[in-house]
Amino acid sequence: SGTLPLTLTAQKACYEPSSPQNITLSKDTPYKADVIALNPGAEPQGGNRFTLKQNPGSSADPAYTLTIADCVRTVTPGEFASASQTIPGESTPRISRLADLPEFAAAPHDKVTALELPDSLITIETRAFYDHRKVTGRLVIPASVESIGSLAFHKMGRTVERTSLLRLEFAPNSRLRSIGRNAFQGGGIHLASPLPRSLETIENSAFQFALLEPVSNFIIPENVTKVGELAFASGSSLRGTLTIESPHLERTPPLPRNSSDPPGERTGRLGNSAFNELFSEPTNTFSAVFLPRAVFDSYTQADLNAIFGTGGSYFDIGDTEKTNALTK
Repeated sequence: SGTLPLTLTAQKACYEPSSPQNITLSKDTPYKADVIALNPGAEPQGGNRFTLKQNPGSSADPAYTLTIADCVRTVTPGEFASASQTIPGESTPRISRLADLPEFAAAPHDKVTALELPDSLITIETRAFYDHRKVTGRLVIPASVESIGSLAFHKMGRTVERTSLLRLEFAPNSRLRSIGRNAFQGGGIHLASPLPRSLETIENSAFQFALLEPVSNFIIPENVTKVGELAFASGSSLRGTLTIESPHLERTPPLPRNSSDPPGERTGRLGNSAFNELFSEPTNTFSAVFLPRAVFDSYTQADLNAIFGTGGSYFDIGDTEKTNALTK
């Protein structure tokens, strides 16, 4: 007859199988498949949400790799913190899933030295991995992650010895939209990849005192609508040029260039000391800042000094040859 009846079922890891679809193939008519929507499957529960594997050669002073299981989509507040955490707005502490393990009876913040996240992960909530100071090596934020909560990776990589840093990478094609307050604050981080193009908000102190390895030619992507106060204030770690691609970071409301209003009075989307060193005599670590002219024109001189420090030059983002400095 030239036709072939088939039953088609779509399957994907971490999702429920689709309902059977009855189709008929014909040698004379090309088959065009319909879009089949899959519903997420149940997340692992209890001890099935993670594994701890003792690292080789660490028998005298055991250290572990913490691996979050496949199909986990949300790491809840304080879930894998080094110890139980009190979450703002909650009356009782959140008990970390690690708190009752004998391995974590003493110095819990020293026990985990590596962290692995699954490609299923979408949300990392507040204090999710708080205070794992010995995590070094490579940490990849999967492309699936859309939000990182406040204090989620606070002090991660902040070893006393500082002999090695946490190499932080954002996976290609990232869907990350927000990085919460103090998310990586106080850590010991080498930022080994650009910020994701999908990023929209970077909250206060997100990377404050965390970027210990110098980062040159830093870029704020075009979709960012907020860079909070002290977001990258970390003392000499940002160097060379800073490029702000986003046109969405104007001061609100704009004020004349000669306004005497103190910086704290503005509600600009570039926070005070966002890129500034925190010394008594602030010094800009950038030789040049590229930003859209409209964004530059919306801030007062006091604003610019508070955001970027003093020194350096400002250029329109299109002026890559640095031939026409913007007037301060």
